[in-house]
Amino acid sequence: MPNPWDLPDELPTDPPLTRCELPDGRVVSAVQEAEAHTLWEEISSAAPYRRAAEGLRPDEAVIDVGAHIGLASLLFAQLAPDSRLIAFEPAPKAYTCLDENLARHLPGATASRQALGAAPGKSELIYRPYVASASTLYDNAEDDARNLEVHLDNVDANEQTREVVRRTFNVTQRVPVEVTTLTAVMAEHGVDRVGLLKIDVERGELDVLDGIDPARWPGIRRVLLEVHDIEGRLGQVVSRLAGLGFQATICQWGVYVGGSVHLVLAERD
Repeated sequence: MPNPWDLPDELPTDPPLTRCELPDGRVVSAVQEAEAHTLWEEISSAAPYRRAAEGLRPDEAVIDVGAHIGLASLLFAQLAPDSRLIAFEPAPKAYTCLDENLARHLPGATASRQALGAAPGKSELIYRPYVASASTLYDNAEDDARNLEVHLDNVDANEQTREVVRRTFNVTQRVPVEVTTLTAVMAEHGVDRVGLLKIDVERGELDVLDGIDPARWPGIRRVLLEVHDIEGRLGQVVSRLAGLGFQATICQWGVYVGGSVHLVLAERD
């Protein structure tokens, strides 16, 4: 990590895309190389991610909402190669990487530059070019600061690293994005059965669930969500899924212990 005092006074808001090599030798397009390596390590080693893709059937789709550059999609396709995969990412540069990565490694998959929410329309994305995975439609500076500091504490970051991370995290752009619903997505793509619905949308998880018509829920077998537990949201999500017949398992990655971010895997037969 560079010395923070070596950073320019004004960080570029449009840094160039890059490429990086995953541990298995696959080369992927990335917004930031360090972020891609960190995310792949987290995702590929997380038991809920692997459990979520186990035993998926060829007639079941995988829908990746908040796909970023497609790392979770790559893992799911590796574990369930016969399932159809549809991935959504509204951030323009992250979407460019997603589209390239799916075309390169999963040519049968579909990438879409849309956000998913409770109703179709337009919204504004707060895009973080140095931490694109933290881009969001749902601004909450207090929650962001809490999770950032917890993460830095849990990795025992030194003061120079903390300063670099804070500065880069606070570089943002506001980008208009199109919003659709999961109900509309399933209709558009002719999907009746979803073996795995993965949602990682930085505080927008309830809105994504609100965009699923009751008639569509019987066709969804597993849901993997990142939930920010703000104002009881974790309990709301688990209760809603339980009411739909799902059994939920909740955990936290070690770097988020003490923060609001939880991982929920909800399953049913």
